[in-house]
Amino acid sequence: MKVLIASSEIVPFAKTGGLADVTGALSRALRRAGVEADCVLPLYRTVDGSRFPMTQSGPPVRVPLGHREETGTIEETDAGDGVRAFLVRNDRYFDREFYYGTKDGEYADNCERFTFFCRAVMEWLVRTGRKYDILHCNDWQTALIPAYVKTLYLQEDAIRSAGTVFTVHNLGYQGLFWNHDLPLTGLGWDLFTPQGLEFYGKLNLMKAGLVFADILSTVSPTYSREIQTPEYGYGLEGVLYERREDLYGIINGIDDDEWNPAADRNIAAHFGKEDLSGKEACRADLLAEFGWTGPVKDAVVGMIGRLTAQKGLDLLSEIGEWLAAQPVRVVLLGFGERNYEEAMAELGRKHPDRISVRLAYDNRLAHKIEAGADIYLMPSRYEPCGLNQIYSLRYGTVPIVRRTGGLADTVIDADRDPEGGTGFTFAGYEAADLKDALSRALAAYADRRRWEGIMRRGMEKDFSWGPSAQEYVALYEKALRKRGRRA
Repeated sequence: MKVLIASSEIVPFAKTGGLADVTGALSRALRRAGVEADCVLPLYRTVDGSRFPMTQSGPPVRVPLGHREETGTIEETDAGDGVRAFLVRNDRYFDREFYYGTKDGEYADNCERFTFFCRAVMEWLVRTGRKYDILHCNDWQTALIPAYVKTLYLQEDAIRSAGTVFTVHNLGYQGLFWNHDLPLTGLGWDLFTPQGLEFYGKLNLMKAGLVFADILSTVSPTYSREIQTPEYGYGLEGVLYERREDLYGIINGIDDDEWNPAADRNIAAHFGKEDLSGKEACRADLLAEFGWTGPVKDAVVGMIGRLTAQKGLDLLSEIGEWLAAQPVRVVLLGFGERNYEEAMAELGRKHPDRISVRLAYDNRLAHKIEAGADIYLMPSRYEPCGLNQIYSLRYGTVPIVRRTGGLADTVIDADRDPEGGTGFTFAGYEAADLKDALSRALAAYADRRRWEGIMRRGMEKDFSWGPSAQEYVALYEKALRKRGRRA
């Protein structure tokens, strides 16, 4: 089976969050499972050409965009572990400081940019005759590809028998644009209906994937059910409910080569569930990294990620003063919406002995936090899957999470299940609920024997990519059967 994974970001080339980790690791896991998996993404300015030497794959592609054309090339390189990567080059669209926009908002031409990307992939397949059994697309930036397979490119030999799988990583980001962008896509106004790409008068690119893909998936079983409800569906719950028979939830795996406390090159000492002594060295190293030296008995609470309301930053802001009065040291790494950056920075300035904030993306420091913190905080309003709580379990850092999406599927509350608990959870989205979960965790932390039991149970969980990759292979086979083919 030959599979092409299309995404707007893929490790090791480009990353802003979990989407890149998932698509990069899945490509390699599929190769290990015997699937001939390749990947395709835009060629951004940040891609390191010296690390990834590239050669042009096929002739330049000419992409229709409304009444004009844009030219691009497809560059080929080695992504590692047998995966070939193809990067779509057009410097006008992708040679920019950021992938999607600045702190002040998204780029105004994002519809044009990612329409170009999707159609460039299609033109490249047609021009080179390269055939894939499955085109696996991810989030709104690639959602036009399933639509193109069943419309503009339906008769093309390289395309017409391909099955399509569309994975929703975060339904909160849908690719909404004004309706006058529709001609850029090359699709007809007959598709601009509530059953097609229209969404309250706007063009919704996410709907293209949801409507046209053979099989739909998302990144946890709970999230696959949640997005069929008004609370989590962001207006698309009806579309998803209609396609519920084709909708599946698969928990993301983690890359054992990248996230392994027994071999991590970014941390001060290695450790495992049988010998936790190295974690103490990692804890001391993390505290020193944030300017705290000497013995610290307080629980070290870590948090990493985008500073947005989705991630529970409004709750964290609300309990900030209370948190600073608890026996904790808080380390926060991330960047995002300006108001939350300012609120977190102010907390750090007011309570430097308790709270330390780094407004940055720093992969090395993220590893140090996962290895050195005692508690990991993830109070998300919603969370399709989440990776950091899984990294935390792997590193013996006990997660506190809201019971939603993939967080509900991966963390077991230690008070609700004393024999199987791996963390602490809360259901309601209120400051009082978060305070209660933190208080319960701190009470458990005071009982060292109980705490180490919770740590070890988390470290024993298997979140490797092997089982998840096999579940994706099963989805690919379902997609092929819908196209009248066998794997």
